[in-house]
This record gives sequence, C-alpha cells and structure tokens, in this order.
Amino acid sequence: MFLTPKTVIFALVVILAIPILVAIGSSEKEPQHTIRSVTFESRREPPRSDIERIAGLGASHVTLIPFGFQQTPDTPGVRFNPQARWYTESDAGLETVSKWAVESGMKVIIKPHIWVGRYNGEGQWRDKITFNTDEDWAAWESAYSTFIQHYAALSERVGADIFVVGTELASIARERPEFWRRTIATVRTMYSGKLTYAANWWEEYEHVTFWDDLDFIGVQAYFPIYEGDETPDLAQLSAGWDRHATVLEQLSNEFDRPVLFTEIGYRSVSYAPARPWVWASRRNDAIESPDYDVQSDLYAALFETIWTQPWFAGAILWKWHASSERRSNETDFTPQNKPAEDLIRDNFLRLADEE
Repeated sequence: MFLTPKTVIFALVVILAIPILVAIGSSEKEPQHTIRSVTFESRREPPRSDIERIAGLGASHVTLIPFGFQQTPDTPGVRFNPQARWYTESDAGLETVSKWAVESGMKVIIKPHIWVGRYNGEGQWRDKITFNTDEDWAAWESAYSTFIQHYAALSERVGADIFVVGTELASIARERPEFWRRTIATVRTMYSGKLTYAANWWEEYEHVTFWDDLDFIGVQAYFPIYEGDETPDLAQLSAGWDRHATVLEQLSNEFDRPVLFTEIGYRSVSYAPARPWVWASRRNDAIESPDYDVQSDLYAALFETIWTQPWFAGAILWKWHASSERRSNETDFTPQNKPAEDLIRDNFLRLADEE
C-alpha cells in the first residue's frame, strides 16, 4: 500500500499522541492524597524541635487553629484576640510556628474555629448558631467577616497553603449559603492559597451547596465504622468505611472537587470505632483503660481504604501537643508516644516516597 506524505504525518502524530493521552488518562485516576497534616497546639512557646518532630513523621503540612469566641448560639457577635495568651492562637505564635514549619520543609494550614459557650463540656455548639431577626444575622455576619478576614490576611502573610473559611457551622451553611459565597469571594481577594470549609460528618457535609466555590470538599471525618460489642479486627474496620466512601465519592464527582478530611483522629479507647467523636473527660480518663491496638488499627484502616481513593486529597490528624506540656494522654486523641505514632510515620513516609 502506498502511503502519501500526509498519511505518514498523520500516523506519526497519532503515534506520538498516544503516550500523552495515556498519561493524561492515568493521571486522572491517580490518588491525590498529597496532604498529610497534623494539628499542632501549644499553650506556651514550644521548642522548635516539636515542629521538626512532626516533619520527621513525613507530614507535608502543619495545621494551626486560632479561635473566635461566642457567648451563646444566638449571641450575634464574635470576639477574638490576636494577642491571645495561648501561644498557637496568637498572631505572633501562628507566625513563628508557620516559619518553623516552612523551614522544616512543610506547608501550613490555618483553620479558624468558633468556640461557643464556656470552655468545658457545655461548649462547642457552633453547629446550632442561628438568629431570628435580620438585624442579628447582619451583626453576626459582620463580626464573623472581621474575624475570618483577619486570619485570611495572616494566612497570606505567612504563605499558608490552605485556609479554612469556616468550621462546623452547620445551621449557617444550610440557611445562609450566599453569605458563604460572598465570604469566599472576599477571602480570595486577600489570600492566594487554596480554600475549603470544614463540614461536620453528621448531617452537614452532604447539605453544603457551595463546594463549587472552594478547592476541596472539607469533612470533619468522625464517622462510626463499627457497631459490634466485640473488639473488631482490621478487616472489619476497613469494611466499615465502605458506606461512607460511597457517599464521599458521589459528592466529589458531583462537585468535581477532591475530599480533604479537615479533621480526623481516634482516641486510644475500645469504643473509638463506634463513637470516635466522644471526647475524653477528666472524670472518665481516670477510670478508662487505654486500648492502643484499637487506635493503631483505626489508623491502619484509614490508610488502607480511604487514603487509596483517587478522590481523596489527604487528611489533617487530630492532634499533636507541645512536648513541654504535662498532660495525661493515655486515652485521648493524640498518637504521640503511642504505637499509632509509628504507624502514622510509616504510612506518611511511604506516601511521601510515592509522590
């Protein structure tokens, strides 16, 4: 068969294009889990070695949380203090720790929270914040905008990689989506990094309508993954993720955004698979027995199932405390100085090598 010059050129173009098309197709299926973060907090200025130890885990990011405070869910105001005594909630502390993180080879995530009520078990009902009058809504939105814009500007100043525009404000997310779209648009004029919102796993993240204005679908991922009375094995814990993964994947496809677990952690207690959201109390901590194997297995299940998905961007683990603080942590969320720390390090370093 005689080939004309045009035929030869066309054939060469097709042959040369095949590897490119294959690469494009395979890249779309490759997991996007590049975010391996740990939330860090310190009451006083910590030693720099604390941040270097987090870097040694293979973490790609450090997450820092400044707080705004609200007296009750229907108090139309948010107060915050850039000179807070709690070091990693102050502007100076956020800037210093961010600098250390970058110099240690990591990036930074700034994730503001609203604390409602007293600093005890009666607080933290931020998902119930709502108001009955337009005047109260306007006052709250103005106060919150001042709060969130302050930390957006700080995030730009420290070169943060990701900024979280809100955390677990479920009622406001459902009732005032246009407020969030305006907030996101304003933040983008003053901050050049990536944005997300941290929606609770319980009756919130599926109902957020403004994911398309953000870079990630953010989920506070305290999903229950086991309901039995006996101690589950790793296979049972991994299987417990199936139903949640299905919904998360559908949402990721609907909005064409990867999912970032803006918070996930496990206490070292036997009931953590069924009730991972339950916080330790001083009263219970004195009588509960630690279960380090369950905590490790829960992290192993996370790495073996969710962290392998192509729609998954990564996670922020809860959490790491300054080494200088004296605290009982046998049954709390931290993996520090527990077998889970080694498991996280092994997986973080493996994921870093695969990038």
